[in-house]
Amino acid sequence: MTKMEDPGGQEKFLQQFCADKVFLSGDKEWRVGKNFFLVKSTVEKMVKWACESSSRLYPEAPVLVGSYTEQLHLQAEGSSNGFDFLVPLRYNPKLTLVSGSTVAQDASSDCERKLPTYMFRDKGVPVVRWGTKVLLDLEALGETYVEVHCDKKKEEEDEEDIVLDRLDEFKESLGHHNLDPVQITKDFHHYMEITLDPAYTHPLQNDPVFQRRLFPSRVPRIDERIRKNIKLEALDSDSPAVQLTFDEGIETVPVNLAPAIQGAFQLSNQWVREDLTHLSDWWEGDLANEKKSFLRKAAVLQEVGPELVAKGGFWRLSFSRAEAAILEGVDADQGHRRAALRLLKFVNVTRWMPEYGKILTSYHLKTILLWCCEIYPQKAQWGTLLSSLQALLGILKHTLARQKLPHYFLVPVNLFNRRYKSSSATYRPLALEVLRLEVEAMLADPVGYLLPDHESQGRCVSEDFEEKWEALRDFKGRRQEELKKMEDEQMYEEVEMYEGDGAESCVKS
Repeated sequence: MTKMEDPGGQEKFLQQFCADKVFLSGDKEWRVGKNFFLVKSTVEKMVKWACESSSRLYPEAPVLVGSYTEQLHLQAEGSSNGFDFLVPLRYNPKLTLVSGSTVAQDASSDCERKLPTYMFRDKGVPVVRWGTKVLLDLEALGETYVEVHCDKKKEEEDEEDIVLDRLDEFKESLGHHNLDPVQITKDFHHYMEITLDPAYTHPLQNDPVFQRRLFPSRVPRIDERIRKNIKLEALDSDSPAVQLTFDEGIETVPVNLAPAIQGAFQLSNQWVREDLTHLSDWWEGDLANEKKSFLRKAAVLQEVGPELVAKGGFWRLSFSRAEAAILEGVDADQGHRRAALRLLKFVNVTRWMPEYGKILTSYHLKTILLWCCEIYPQKAQWGTLLSSLQALLGILKHTLARQKLPHYFLVPVNLFNRRYKSSSATYRPLALEVLRLEVEAMLADPVGYLLPDHESQGRCVSEDFEEKWEALRDFKGRRQEELKKMEDEQMYEEVEMYEGDGAESCVKS
C-alpha cells in the first residue's frame, strides 16, 4: 500500500474518496437535478391546491431550505436526496420579542401558544421566548391599547360602562382568530390528502358556493401519473413538516413541507444583544473576529428574521433562511468548507449512525461549520480539503469533550442535550464520549481512519493514530454492553431536544 503520511498524499486521497463515494457526479448528479426539478414543480402545484382548499391560507410559493439549497447535501451511491420546503402562511400582524430572557416554566400560564391572525397593536404583538418556543405575552398586551376582534354581540347600552377583563378579552379573541400550531399541521395534511386524491379535479369541487361561481378559480393540473407516485406519510405530531415520498423508480425521494410564518418578527435590540450566541461564551481561542461576525449575524437576522414552524404543539423559532444567507458565499475564496462538511456527513451516515444511532444529525454538523467559519475566518485554513476537514474535526472534538454544542443563534440552547427514554444518566455522556474518541482517531489520521482494514495493511501510521485507535477500541470493548443496549432499545429521542433551562430546538436530521 502506498504511504500517505505527507499532506499532499492525504489531500489526493481525500479528494478521490469524495469523488468516488461522497459526492458522485455524472449519472447521480443528473438524477438529483431531475428529481429536484420534478419535486419543485409538483410541490408548487400542490401548494396552490392547498391555498384554494384553505381559503387562501398559503398564497405564496414554497421556499426551498435545507441541505440542497445550501449545497451541503450528499450524492452518495444508494442514498436518496430529500428536499425541504417552507410553506408560507398568510399572516398579518407583526410580532415583537419583548425580552431576550426566557420564560420560566411556572410563568408560562400567563402566555398563550396560539398566535393571533386579527389582533393589532401599534408596536406589534408582544411575544416571549421559551427555549425555541414562541409564546404570546397576554400581560404585555394588556399594558397598552390593542384592537381585539372577538366576533361577539355588542353589549347593551346600559352595560357600556362595564369594564371587561382584558386578559379574558384577549383569550376570547384568540379563540376566534388564531393560528393554532396543532390544527395548522393537521389541516395542511388534510389539504395534501385532497391534492393527491384522484377523485378530486378541483380542491373545491364539493363546495356548493364554488359550484355556483360563474367563473371558477383555476388551479394547476397535477398529472395522474405523478399523483400515483407520491405517498403522503402519516401525520407525525412531533415533526414540523408534512412528509411526502416521491417514487422515482430507481430511488424514492423524501420531501418535507413545513407550514411557516415568515417575515413577522421585528427583533428588539435587547433580544439581539441578549439572545445571539457569542463565540466567547464557549470558545477560549482567538476572538479577534467575534465583533465582526456578531454584527453580521445580527444584520442577517434583522434582514430575513427567523421564521416560525409548528412543532410539538407550539410555534417554534427556525433559522433556516438566516443560515442559508450566512452560508451563501461560504466558499467564495475557493475554499473547501462545503466539501469537508459533506465528507463529515458521509462518515456520520455510513459509520457512526449504524453503530451508535442518530446522536449527531446534519443540523449538528452544519452548526459546527457555522461556528468554524467564525473561529477560522482566514482563507488559509480552508485552502485544502485536508485542512478544512481538520478544522471541522477540531471544533467537533472540542464540543464533544465539553458536551456542549451551542445553538448558533440562541443562548443557552445546547444541541447536545438529547432527551433519553431511560431516566439513567449513563447514556448521554456515553454517547458523546464514544463519538469524541471516534473524532480524535479520525483527526489523528483522516486517511487511515477512512481506509478499510484490509486496505490499510502495511500502511505506515503515526503513533498518535495508533494510540487514539487503541483507546477507541478499548473503550468500546469495556462499554460494549451499554452501547449495544443504547442502540437496540433506542434510548435516545430522535426528534425532541431539550436542556435544563427548558430550551428546545427543532433540529433536522
